[in-house]
Amino acid sequence: MRPQPQHPAGRAGAGGPGTLSTTEQAAIAQAPWWRRGVRNGLVLGGLVLAAAIALNLGDLDGLRRMVAEAPFAIAISIAVHIPQIFLTAMAWRALLPPQHRPPVLAMARLRWYRESANALLPAGALVGQAAAARLLARRGVPGEMAGATATVDLTLEAVSQLFFTLAGVALLLGVGGGQGMVGFALAGLAIALGGAGAMVLLQRRLPLTLLERGLARLARRWPAIRPGAIRDFQAAILALHADWPRLVAAVLWHTAAWLSGVLEVAGILWLLGQPVSLADGMVIETLAQALRNAGFMLPGALAVQEGAIIGAAALVGVPAAAALAMALARRAREVLLSLPGLLAWQRAEGAAMAAGKGAAAPGPRPGD
Repeated sequence: MRPQPQHPAGRAGAGGPGTLSTTEQAAIAQAPWWRRGVRNGLVLGGLVLAAAIALNLGDLDGLRRMVAEAPFAIAISIAVHIPQIFLTAMAWRALLPPQHRPPVLAMARLRWYRESANALLPAGALVGQAAAARLLARRGVPGEMAGATATVDLTLEAVSQLFFTLAGVALLLGVGGGQGMVGFALAGLAIALGGAGAMVLLQRRLPLTLLERGLARLARRWPAIRPGAIRDFQAAILALHADWPRLVAAVLWHTAAWLSGVLEVAGILWLLGQPVSLADGMVIETLAQALRNAGFMLPGALAVQEGAIIGAAALVGVPAAAALAMALARRAREVLLSLPGLLAWQRAEGAAMAAGKGAAAPGPRPGD
């Protein structure tokens, strides 16, 4: 959930899947794509504020309390989520060969860009994946390898979510109070299972001939595209599928990231005066994340995420008002972290393109 450009480490990525021509690169640098994300972020922030006011307008004391506690709730959400970014970055990094692994901080920045796109752009998971893989390739990672690891990392994130969701459903059935909502829980699990299965199947059985024909047509307009590179891309993915130690390491890192979200839920609800056990917090987090998948085409799963949190929290007896406050705190955290993430992404793209132009410029000739 990624195309890569030519990179200075060699031409392994040149003409690979998603390689950009000079014209396309210039369009990316100049196009105000990031403004849409900033606009979406401002709209989402405004909706958070409007929802908080509208839903508590009849209870001024409750509104004052929400406003007073909101900064602390958002701070808890940020304090938990930043380590999550590093954990997911470590999962992606584990898929790379040791000699091609960038520093952890560099991988965390790429993951931050991807999450910012996912939160504020339509189909942002795909857009962010492509951009992060392209920037990884510019750090000297072969193009097909950058794209393959980004794609497999997205798949393993979905696989680890399956295990996480299964644990939540088991806890829900164990407490015995959520039988009426088991159908919704299983629906979320089915969405996650179907998505992960489709990604694995597509990666292993790409329609190579059809894709090569399409790329050959595109190559007539953009000569940098190499139609045969799609086979190298799939070969890199299949090699990763066979490397079980790396796959297991990545799944474990992603699982740790999912589990840390339970601390976010428990911490915010404790602050709001509705303490829950870690088991109840896990039920809320697992089911909310699973149901959120239904809104993957919307920026940040707008409204779907809030409804999922409220519905999941109701299963363990958390009042709707507290659940909504938690959902709004999480949404505010997404906006606060994703707006600077989009701007940092735009700056990184511009810097990478400028560096590429500088490297391509001829140096002075002897005697000049």
